[in-house]
Amino acid sequence: MWEIIVFLATVLVLIMILRKLPVDLAMTDRNKDGVINDEDREKTPREQADEYFEKGELKKAESMYLKILAKEPDAAALYNKLGLIYLQDKNFKDAKSALKQALKLESENDTFYNNLGLLYYQMEDYDEAIEAYEKSIAINDKVPSRLVNLGLAYFMTKKYRKAADAYEKAIILDPRDEQTKELLKQAEEKLK
Repeated sequence: MWEIIVFLATVLVLIMILRKLPVDLAMTDRNKDGVINDEDREKTPREQADEYFEKGELKKAESMYLKILAKEPDAAALYNKLGLIYLQDKNFKDAKSALKQALKLESENDTFYNNLGLLYYQMEDYDEAIEAYEKSIAINDKVPSRLVNLGLAYFMTKKYRKAADAYEKAIILDPRDEQTKELLKQAEEKLK
């Protein structure tokens, strides 16, 4: 029963994380007062694609990202965004391919590893998720949500001590996160 509750909580956390991911913004023009003046210029294709991505118009964003990548095949961030689009569509094969390509281009990008972990977690390949999350955290251990993700993957593999440890580290970084405190309680209950 607890596994189902944790799984549902995980899915909700993943959805919240995916919706809050930062979007790269191209440089914008500024008027004489230093204020951004977007109305006076057309948006770049990348800005348009990012706008579609933010609005949840994923098919339009996907189409534009693919067109941009045809001209800029080394744009790792765009492969990452394609991976997130495919992940939301549960197109795991293409998500994995896109995220692996992003990592091939930027092998030390902690965000890309985290997103690969999200993919494996949704595929219920928790050992691979753990490996990806651990790589992400090894590069940048200051993002509490990644420690929570790691804890969730450990929990699903019944490694409750490791899950609790990951949650504790996340709480140190964000002591106000009540959801993580609840997850920690659940892991500690399993240890009794």
